Amino acid sequence: MLPPIDTQLFEKALTFREAAYQAIKQGILSGQLEPGQSLVEERLAAMLQISRTPVREALAILEHEGLIAPIYRRGLFVCKLSRAQVVELFTANEAVEPFLARRAAFYATPEQLAALDAAINDGEACVERLDIAGFLRSGRVFHAGMGHAAGNPTLARFVERNEERVDLFLMSYGKAVDAEMMRASNREHRAIYRAIADRDPDAAARLAIYHAQSTRERFAALATDGGDESESLT
Repeated sequence: MLPPIDTQLFEKALTFREAAYQAIKQGILSGQLEPGQSLVEERLAAMLQISRTPVREALAILEHEGLIAPIYRRGLFVCKLSRAQVVELFTANEAVEPFLARRAAFYATPEQLAALDAAINDGEACVERLDIAGFLRSGRVFHAGMGHAAGNPTLARFVERNEERVDLFLMSYGKAVDAEMMRASNREHRAIYRAIADRDPDAAARLAIYHAQSTRERFAALATDGGDESESLT
């Protein structure tokens, strides 16, 4: 169930399409719209209290981003990724993020360093209240922030989209994402941040590799391969 689009959200968006896109995406990444859940234009428009056209346009963007997908003659569904697909996403990030971490150690501004620190602080606060969706969001902010600090928004967006799709998988197994797993990720983010703040590119790159590998081991083991059902939703 999604709340109606509020005035504040619309004021920050250029169009109703953008407002609908932000609202539906937030619903997916917060777990309000669960992996495998059907997305019906009429229902979403009624929940958001807007017309169907911007909802249809928003769904097209989300399909392009890989967060939702069609099933033959059954409409659109929130994607439900298999374990193998999640491992591929981790592997892709492992190839990109050391480069971003290294560049961030050279080029991060004081404001960008402060934003990275704030994202980690938010993630640590989420652990204390066992807010899994908030923890995942803080991780996305951290990784995107590192990309922007590296001065490469294209790769930053690539990593962020991969993180969003991984988070879909993790939301499917939310009860298995425990406080210790979250603390481990936060510690690794903190270590990367310190290396960037210390202007140590070699350490930043090495720690980014370690984080990608250890995160893959922690989270991809939560489920076995999803088989045909998971593949049909991607």
